[in-house]
Amino acid sequence: MLKARRPEIVTLAVSAFIVGVLNIPFWQRFLTAVAPQTISEWAFIAAVGCGLLLIVNLILTLVSNHKAFAILMAVLLPLTAAASYFMHEYGVVIDDNMVRNVFETNTAEAQDLFAPKMLAAIMLLGLLPALLIWLTPWTGRSYRDDLVARLKTAAVSVPLFLVLVFPFWGSVLSTFREHRELRLTLTPSNYISATAKYLRGASALAATAIAPFGEDAKRAGPASINKRKSLFVVVVGETARADHFSLNGYARPTSPELAKIDGLINYGQAFSCGTDTAQSVPCMFSGLGRDGFSNRLASSRENLLDILKRAGLDVIWRENQSGCKGVCARVQTDVLTGLKHPTFYARSENHDEILLDGLDQKIANLERDTVIVMHMMGSHGPAYWKRYPDRFEAFKPVCKESQFSRCTRDEIVNAYDNTILYTDYVLAGLAKKLAVAEQHNVNAGMLYMSDHGESLGENNIYLHGMPYAFAPKAQIHVPMVMWLSPGFRAENSIDQACMSGRAAEKTSHDALFHSVLGVMNVKTSVYDASLDLFAPCRRQQSSMQ
Repeated sequence: MLKARRPEIVTLAVSAFIVGVLNIPFWQRFLTAVAPQTISEWAFIAAVGCGLLLIVNLILTLVSNHKAFAILMAVLLPLTAAASYFMHEYGVVIDDNMVRNVFETNTAEAQDLFAPKMLAAIMLLGLLPALLIWLTPWTGRSYRDDLVARLKTAAVSVPLFLVLVFPFWGSVLSTFREHRELRLTLTPSNYISATAKYLRGASALAATAIAPFGEDAKRAGPASINKRKSLFVVVVGETARADHFSLNGYARPTSPELAKIDGLINYGQAFSCGTDTAQSVPCMFSGLGRDGFSNRLASSRENLLDILKRAGLDVIWRENQSGCKGVCARVQTDVLTGLKHPTFYARSENHDEILLDGLDQKIANLERDTVIVMHMMGSHGPAYWKRYPDRFEAFKPVCKESQFSRCTRDEIVNAYDNTILYTDYVLAGLAKKLAVAEQHNVNAGMLYMSDHGESLGENNIYLHGMPYAFAPKAQIHVPMVMWLSPGFRAENSIDQACMSGRAAEKTSHDALFHSVLGVMNVKTSVYDASLDLFAPCRRQQSSMQ
């Protein structure tokens, strides 16, 4: 039987545990930001620590009824331990976009993150302390005495906070303003506020009707002389970073097949709208642009696919990932994730080659002009080794753990680079299939853009999802390539030399919406020629505006 403890002792001990142990990722970043060298700077750090302890203890004191407190800790401590582990292991921070990813991920992706070390952290730093709190009896006292004790705690905490922290208040404000990531690593406030923000947005969205967009859309431009059909394929990549494509100067030959394709246009300075799938994919198709984008606004109105469909095009979304984030809600969707196939079903999910399965037949039987979107699994981490068939394991040794601390950085990079090598193979295979489409009276083209990049241990940061304002370049600089068949270029009067000459210019996800409208000759008032990659290189301009 555990010895009875006064509630003040229990809440203070739990507060110290939360601030000191479950906030190690916060303290690591805080110490790096301050880089203390003088006694005054160390005093500032100590003041922040004491201030956090006083705040947490005061909050917990308000709920220091034994049963209520024990129930709260049974929920709070395991969640906080999980959040702390995730930030420490991968160097990420937690905001509402990260919470959105948690809520919208699929089972296979979630399983990849539940490494033994994470489960151990939740058990030892979350469930075990919660059990001890539940089993520890509290000293009995009357309601009046309990209330007086709480008031005494508040009476001591508030003045002490002012005495300790107020002299450093200017430093507190400037440090947290300059290093905004600090508040996103401070548990449990980070995931509580982020979850509340996400749920508020989801609740508001559920009550919002889908507003029409681009209602005036119709086909424009010259009629096809040869009565050929047009097929344009948009490939949405996953977690690929531009600087690991050899097309962009990477030392390893990670894109050898694409390099062989005649007429391939490589955009070496392309940047994403967000740092995670839940942001970037809706943004790419929204027409809002990065500056005007929000998930709430994008989800409450129609998008590029709706406009294409309204203009009379066939629109098909082929999904080999965790979902289209609402983008494909109103068009034909072929969900391939988890679909057992004798060729592609290798491990727990299909490799991206399945996106090309049946494409030959589709081209041969194309009934009208069509846009197909292919959503890749790509280089989704942390289980990089699952994203490619064994024959593409060219760079060795590889990390075959979701727990990165068990691998060297070289092993992690090797596994990641193998995913890029496989993506190169799939994209080159797509281009080859489109190249022979003219045999079936079809002009074809493709555009590939990754949704965001990936950190691979630079500054001890892994994966993605950092807030855009301070995200490393590796998470926002994405690969982008385009290929158009000779017939497609001729039909749309597109100057190949002009396109190639402009490929070195900076571009972004903002261009996708307007470029697809432009190349498919869809006239609408929401089209912006200045963001159309094709517009400057069309020898005979269509009246698109």
